[in-house]
Amino acid sequence: MDDLLQEFIAETRETLEAISGEIVGWEADPNDRSRLDAIFRFVHTIKGSCGFLDLPRLARLSHAAEDALAAVRAGERAPDQALVTVILAIIDRIGEIVEAIDAGEALSESGEAMLIAALDGAIAGEITPASEPADTPSAAHATRATPKRSVRLSVDLLDRMMSGVSDMVLARNQLARHLRMIDDPRLESMLERLSISVDELRDTVTRTRMQRVESLFSALPRLARDSAAALDKSVTLTIEGGDVELDREMIELLRDPLVHLVRNAVDHGIEDRARRMQAGKPAAGELRIVARQAGNLIIIEIADDGRGIDSERLLAKALRERPERAAELAALDEDGRLKLIFEAGLSSRDEVTALSGRGVGMDVVKANVEQAGGRISLVNRPGQGLVIALEVPLTLAILNAVLVEAAGTRFAIPRQSVDEIVAVDGGAVRVDRVAAGAVVLLRGQRLPMISLPTLLGRSEAATAPGFLAIVSLREGRFALALDGVNDTQELVVKPAAPAVMCAGIYAGQMLPDDGAPILLLDCSAIAARAALAFERADEAVAEAEAVEPVRALLFDDIDGARRMIVSDAVDRIEGVAAGGVRALAGGLWLTIGDRSIPVWSGTGAVASEVRTVLRLQLDDQELAYPIADAIEIVPLPQDIALAADPHGVIAGLAVIDGEPIELVDPLALFDDAPAAAERPVCLLHGAESGWMEAFLKPAIEQAGYRVVRRASPDMPVALALAMEDDADAPPVPVPALRLSRERGKPLYRFDRAALIAALKGYAA
Repeated sequence: MDDLLQEFIAETRETLEAISGEIVGWEADPNDRSRLDAIFRFVHTIKGSCGFLDLPRLARLSHAAEDALAAVRAGERAPDQALVTVILAIIDRIGEIVEAIDAGEALSESGEAMLIAALDGAIAGEITPASEPADTPSAAHATRATPKRSVRLSVDLLDRMMSGVSDMVLARNQLARHLRMIDDPRLESMLERLSISVDELRDTVTRTRMQRVESLFSALPRLARDSAAALDKSVTLTIEGGDVELDREMIELLRDPLVHLVRNAVDHGIEDRARRMQAGKPAAGELRIVARQAGNLIIIEIADDGRGIDSERLLAKALRERPERAAELAALDEDGRLKLIFEAGLSSRDEVTALSGRGVGMDVVKANVEQAGGRISLVNRPGQGLVIALEVPLTLAILNAVLVEAAGTRFAIPRQSVDEIVAVDGGAVRVDRVAAGAVVLLRGQRLPMISLPTLLGRSEAATAPGFLAIVSLREGRFALALDGVNDTQELVVKPAAPAVMCAGIYAGQMLPDDGAPILLLDCSAIAARAALAFERADEAVAEAEAVEPVRALLFDDIDGARRMIVSDAVDRIEGVAAGGVRALAGGLWLTIGDRSIPVWSGTGAVASEVRTVLRLQLDDQELAYPIADAIEIVPLPQDIALAADPHGVIAGLAVIDGEPIELVDPLALFDDAPAAAERPVCLLHGAESGWMEAFLKPAIEQAGYRVVRRASPDMPVALALAMEDDADAPPVPVPALRLSRERGKPLYRFDRAALIAALKGYAA
């Protein structure tokens, strides 16, 4: 019987999650028969189970609710607001009784007889459902049709499963590296089958942690209804994107912030009916919640059409409460004033309500969102509304991390904390030593610098860093000095040993493909350890912006002439490996990752001789400008003689140290640049295509190709790769390179250098 009771409690909780949202939706649309049927089935199921389990109180409440709903279904009673209010109150009471049964606690029966009597309409006005909705998530749409088969597992068990599968993936990768040295087709075939099975298993286990975000939204219709009713307001709630999936742990972290934001929107964002009509708005306010996925991020927007935030009033209140900050607050721009909303205890309104205050508790909301690895932003439209965007990673179990080196050791940094990575010797940054610390000048902005090797106590402070990771935190931005940057990978986060965590700068450990554990850095803890003062850094930035002139990068061009270009137009200065630039499709192209970037060839650049380029970016376009050498960054003179040809790429002449220097016009470069093209496609053909993808894909990509195993007739395939003994022709009419199984023959399949040379030779 105990097992049956626990199963009843679990099932009732799950259904309670969805049912209050269904009732609010039914109240808005009384003709929605599907919602009415779902609510009726719920109370009918409760009544039947209570009789079997001997739970008379639940049976009485559910039986009374069932009778009232049956009358509505038969057309004998209208689903007015009074009935909906009582039904909501009864469902709240059922939830309270279920929780009391589970906890083994006694719960008074007071008020239950009044609830049952209220269903007759005699005392409906005295019944008020609880203002707090159920804490658990719900499904806010559709009826509960035939349920899917399911089992309940603890999150700890799922975490152990994820950890085990991750170890299996690492073991598979290590095995694959060793088997590359063994020429045995049978082992290769078995490894391919193992790889497919392991990948499918990892994907399946990962998805067990995912949950539709509608479970986060399910309590919001009830919450919005009750909050609006308490304030005598009318609010229409619209929810979109409930089918987006999110890590269940992330959902729990976002539940309280989302409830707080919805209450704030109803209480202090949306005006009452009279003021809305005076402002020419509909009497009912509109609250819209939208979830969408962008890459490995989930973005949740809470938008209302209310009054927005009065930043002037917010600033005035901050000055009144903290007069010692007058100078700092007076220098704030509009964005800085809006951010005051996240300071503890600061509200845009003077009065305090029972529900919320916009700004009261917003510091906790922001802290919770950032604890989940996310960010929060505001778009304010005074008099028209406010949009709050929460941007959080898809899962906490797998983190996109940047692998870096410092003092001979590898570390990982959360990708969402890193704005960019800059090479120190590329000329785009300048490092200035100030007292015992250092400041970085990056595109006119000064940032405090922390040397990771120095922080670890394994390097002298004066050692010049190789790279800088520009880290963005809630408090501000800083530059983290590194010795090297290796790769970006999606890795599973695991807890580190307590002795390691005691260092105070780590957030856990990760295991990359080579199986060697890597410690995950906690950027906030690093900033705290270094005692960064972001307020002073902001003042330094403002001072730098006030006196810093427009700067230009001085460089020696490919044709030997010395020229310059505005430094803000240069995204980075990048070295090019041999063969990185190739002549294809009537132009020069730089291959980076899976993309090809056009290279400016107007100065007579030769593909094989390009060793350094300026990476330029305009909107969604990219362009590489080849140079011989970067000299320095200099102030751009005020007096510039305009070029005779206004349509050329030279904007004019400026005198630097007594020498006339041509100024390159970046906009003109993009006007004449070819559109970026994808890398040529290499088709892996035949029965060995799986083996080729597992072992040869890196070599093929290094040769400048994009690898596919299937091709449609209209796919622009440039080359097919197959084994020598594969007699079948590729499915598309393209040339094919054949690999030999025997050493000593042309294109032996384990001869990586020969394969790359053959692929590059074909493209040339």
